[in-house]
Amino acid sequence: MIRRLTWPNRITLLRVGLLFVLVFLIYNQFIWARLFAALLAIIVIIMDWLDGFLARKLQESTALGSVLDIAGDRVVENVLWICLADLRLIGIWIPIVVISRGIFTDSIRNYVIKFGYSGFSEKTMMRSAMGRFLTGSPIMRTGYAVLKAFTFGSLLLFSGLAKVHRYWNWIPFTWIQFGLKTGALLAIVTAAVCLLRGIPVIIEGVRLIQEKEAPPAADHPAGH
Repeated sequence: MIRRLTWPNRITLLRVGLLFVLVFLIYNQFIWARLFAALLAIIVIIMDWLDGFLARKLQESTALGSVLDIAGDRVVENVLWICLADLRLIGIWIPIVVISRGIFTDSIRNYVIKFGYSGFSEKTMMRSAMGRFLTGSPIMRTGYAVLKAFTFGSLLLFSGLAKVHRYWNWIPFTWIQFGLKTGALLAIVTAAVCLLRGIPVIIEGVRLIQEKEAPPAADHPAGH
């Protein structure tokens, strides 16, 4: 019998579906659409955190869930970074760094599955305390989700306010400019945290692969 999808897996698939609605709103010509996109971006990022939280809370962590969670994270983050760069709200180097980091870490995580290890479960590939803290601790996962929510939400919010400023001119445009600059700074911090969380995966993953793939030591006969 095929097991039904768990609630965390359903949330993962739902947030990927909502991402396409979000992209539609970002590029929609309706003047208020960008403001709706800002709200939806925050919701999608919260769902990103929620599926992992429920998986741990309900003890429904599965191999399928781990794959879907990582894939969903990458799709949501990469698409939003690309959209923000396309809107010229952030530098193009940010999605380049984030996407490159994701390719390296996900390739390593996918490879070590053959050895029975995963990225976040009880049999995690992370061996050092620092590595486990940066990649899997609740404070880092929640903090990173909050940082992404503020980054994506603020950039879309203030870029949306810039579009409707002629109708909402009671909002000083200097405030909007300050909000956009703050959002751009948050984007740099978020990209730096993303890179920081990926470094231990690459270092420890390479070590694990070298250890598992090392040829067995040859048996030497006793000395004569």
